[in-house]
Amino acid sequence: MERFAKRLYDIFLNNIYAEVVKSPVRILPVTFLFLCLLGGILLYLPFSGSMHFIDALFTSVSGVCVTGLAVNDITQKLTTFGQFILMFLIQIGGLGIMSISSIIFLVLGKKMSVVYEKNARSLFDADSKDEVRESLFLIFKYTFLVEFIGFIILFSRFSYISHDLLFGFKQSIFLAVSAFCNAGFALNTDNLIPYNSDIVIILTVAFLIISGGIAPVMAVALPKFLRREKLSPVITIVFNTTIFLLLSGTLLFLISEYNGILSGMNFVDKLLNSFFNSVSARTAGFSSVDLSNISCGSYLTLVFLMIVGGSPGGTAGGIKTTTFAVLVITCFNLFAGKKNVVRNREIAPETIYKAISLIFVYLSVLIISVILLATTQILPHTKLAFEAVSAMGTVGLSMGVTPYLDSFGKIVIIMTMFLGRVLPAMIICYLNLNINEFYLNYPKAKISLT
Repeated sequence: MERFAKRLYDIFLNNIYAEVVKSPVRILPVTFLFLCLLGGILLYLPFSGSMHFIDALFTSVSGVCVTGLAVNDITQKLTTFGQFILMFLIQIGGLGIMSISSIIFLVLGKKMSVVYEKNARSLFDADSKDEVRESLFLIFKYTFLVEFIGFIILFSRFSYISHDLLFGFKQSIFLAVSAFCNAGFALNTDNLIPYNSDIVIILTVAFLIISGGIAPVMAVALPKFLRREKLSPVITIVFNTTIFLLLSGTLLFLISEYNGILSGMNFVDKLLNSFFNSVSARTAGFSSVDLSNISCGSYLTLVFLMIVGGSPGGTAGGIKTTTFAVLVITCFNLFAGKKNVVRNREIAPETIYKAISLIFVYLSVLIISVILLATTQILPHTKLAFEAVSAMGTVGLSMGVTPYLDSFGKIVIIMTMFLGRVLPAMIICYLNLNINEFYLNYPKAKISLT
């Protein structure tokens, strides 16, 4: 028996494991799939709650992919132990599979492949493997420090409101992890709607969401900023794009809903909730207002923010701020007749090709998901499209139709959440592996675009 077990272990280590870790294109989906299935089994067991397996799997995928969509009320269907399993799944999924797998390589002393190391250096803005290691440990320290600060603030507030330290602890630790990881889960049936006028809770959650959405960039950039070193173009792009999206999203939501779902609030609360929804729509998924009756302007604003998402390597989903920014900068430079330059650095054509390819594949999967839901579910199509965009962007915002999906609809959303989390990174890793820097020169084709 012992020899048989050793033989199985050798087969796993030398064949399956070796093939998986050979390329990040494989390690990303395989690791996430394993975590999703393991989480689904754990949440299905009696000590975690009382969910059907499809619902437990849905919740697990939503947690690991840091989405936040739910077919059941986790405060009712999960025990305290089950809720903490979900929190653990959120934390693992939120740290980012590139960070986790890189840590595994470093801890086990395994050598990264050339392609994997290239992707890791690109992700952490590092020039060597040693810098990758330093950036990784900095990111982990940053993650737990920010979550701890958020926990302390939320704990003091929830404990004060409820006069219950145990309630305050449970709510705060779960919310701090969920917010930093951009998951959108909260231990409250109405999410954060009961606290939409509490400036401490709303702004603390917003701070955690933003910090998690740009985690690697922030962790790597902060020491350089404090030392007054020159920041790299990618860091500048991330910060500028994030600020632009937050401010424009706040303004558009405020204008669209001033006399709509925000009509019963004073101006400060309207501004607070507009800002929070702008933050949350960029893949966090927390709700401070009921979105089931939002206007067309707010609908389109939130859909746009959900598609763009957060920043590379962070806990957020979407096509990423850098992808969006590269295309915008390219268009502006093209119309202005300027060289495609940002901060005295030229944007390589390969980067533009990757951005276009990523957006094309991303939107193709999203459109297929919308079509499948619209043709199989007897629910409003606009709301189904919103749920699909939310799932693909790993956001978690909902217009209230997810609990009414049938089994096929749940499977479609499960697949959409999974692909939304792993597909962008897989595409970039694949393109890094296959784009050749040395192209053969062919005669240029003349193709009319009008």
